[in-house]
Amino acid sequence: MRLALLHYTQAPIIGGVERVIRDQAAALTLLGHEVQTLTRGACQDLALFDGVIVHNVFTMPFDLEWTRELTAQAAALPHILWINWVHDVVSVNPHYAHIDWQEPVPQATHVVVSEVRRQDYALATGLPVEAIHVIPNGLDFASVLGLTSRVAELRLWDHELVLAHPTRLIRRKNIELGIRTTAALHQSGCDVIYAITGAADPHQADGKAYHQELKRLAEELGVTERVLWLGESKPLTDDDVRSLYVMADALFFPSTGEGFGLPLIEALAHRLPVFCSDLAVHREVLGGAGHFFGKDENAIGISAQIMHWSQKDSVIHHRRQIWRDHEMVKICQEHLEPLLLTATAITYP
Repeated sequence: MRLALLHYTQAPIIGGVERVIRDQAAALTLLGHEVQTLTRGACQDLALFDGVIVHNVFTMPFDLEWTRELTAQAAALPHILWINWVHDVVSVNPHYAHIDWQEPVPQATHVVVSEVRRQDYALATGLPVEAIHVIPNGLDFASVLGLTSRVAELRLWDHELVLAHPTRLIRRKNIELGIRTTAALHQSGCDVIYAITGAADPHQADGKAYHQELKRLAEELGVTERVLWLGESKPLTDDDVRSLYVMADALFFPSTGEGFGLPLIEALAHRLPVFCSDLAVHREVLGGAGHFFGKDENAIGISAQIMHWSQKDSVIHHRRQIWRDHEMVKICQEHLEPLLLTATAITYP
């Protein structure tokens, strides 16, 4: 569909509604729609669009002349899908009590951003509650989190648990334990991803052979799709690695030998829990900040330790819930697109 998104202002002006509109436009474009974001000064002939989504202009008093113009256009162009997208309602806001203005009710499909706003708008207009749709605000999380496109495309937020392992493919890094632990987590019902940053070390003669051994192990254990070899095609940039830390739930660092272990402090700088082998140097670097496992502990025991932590950690669950409920593309797919296809304008006298 050809869609116009209308608001008083738009990015780069900073504001919550402006950000929502920007991300909504990007999501709808990604889904194949032709989208333009317009203000009054840049408004085009709205009859050229299949749908017009009006954010707040019908319900706030910042340009009453434009509000009246759009209300008249909605009545005059009933073949267009008009969506009245309500973020704020002037009549329930005490800061606007001095304004003597009755909100017009346009001939439109009415959308509010929360159940609270639905009750507000129903009270202000007399519309039946069932005539008002609730579609929550969403965000472009890749933009909010500053992810590189390379990491954003992995859609790591779709998974329950992401373990990051910044390392080159060197035998002492003990990546096979990471793969076995991933398999144990998967077998216990956890939707896990194990992300390894590096490629075969050019200074190690058997680096490529080790890589192939690890890939065969992942295949044998049935976790080929759950082990990401991020440096396989080309090296990650520093920004890519930072983005991985942002998206990861924990660092997994099972080395059998280290002189220091720089990813340990990188992970803590990103507020990531650390699961690592119980080496003297790891104790020295982390103090009491790590979750340690002994050299004789197997993958099943380590996976149980990780599962116990993840089930108790409220932050990881809250973050996953936000990603599930408020990713803008998903919101547009599940809530807005069905409305675009099936909604009809409701006419009120």
